[in-house]
Amino acid sequence: MVVVEFEDVFVKYETYTGGVLALRGVTFSLDKSEAILIMGPSGSGKTTILKAILGLVQPMHGTVKVFGIEPKDEKRALEVRRKIGYLTQEGRMINELTVWENIVFYAKGRGRGLDDGRIRELAGELNIETILDKRPGQLSGGELKRAELLMVLSDDPDLLLLDEPTSMLDAENSEAVVSVLSALKGRVPMIITSHDPRLQKISNKTLEIIGGELKGARGGTASSSRGERVPVRRDESLHRPG
Repeated sequence: MVVVEFEDVFVKYETYTGGVLALRGVTFSLDKSEAILIMGPSGSGKTTILKAILGLVQPMHGTVKVFGIEPKDEKRALEVRRKIGYLTQEGRMINELTVWENIVFYAKGRGRGLDDGRIRELAGELNIETILDKRPGQLSGGELKRAELLMVLSDDPDLLLLDEPTSMLDAENSEAVVSVLSALKGRVPMIITSHDPRLQKISNKTLEIIGGELKGARGGTASSSRGERVPVRRDESLHRPG
């Protein structure tokens, strides 16, 4: 079953000078048992792919389907978003609430249930079991990042979109995140954007994006903006600085 499908997608951000193409002919799909890692420099289009899945940006050309739905209007986009756990780089926790209260508020707003025992178990695996009663402003950047991830995982989403899940984390806590996500692999489809090559342990396929174009794949193929098939080069590192 295909969960996410991009077909020749172009996305343009309007600017005072006329606009910038953020995605150029992006074509790929995610099956229900897959994890895809998208790597590339800052500003290459990684986050735009996630926003297109959520219906936060609309293609100027091509189609995006999520669970068979095109999130073209707010009603359809909301239907899609309720099924997705989305980890942003900016964070979404409310400062006036504790971490635990944020998690409860998040799940209620999405109309989904919570398993208290499972949440506390995940908190232990992420090394944040002692911060559940603290407010976001009392946490370090790394603690807050893991608390946000816990919130995203808390209501058992049908699809995970994770934007730089190990940023601001040291090696030990990055490995904790990789371990938690590895346990979900095959059960929850996921798309991860990152500069961190450790996350390749989780992925079935690693895509490289530069200047809004998918350049290649490890474990498969990707389409360029001209519709050509780009061959896999298994000896080539997909990691780029930036």
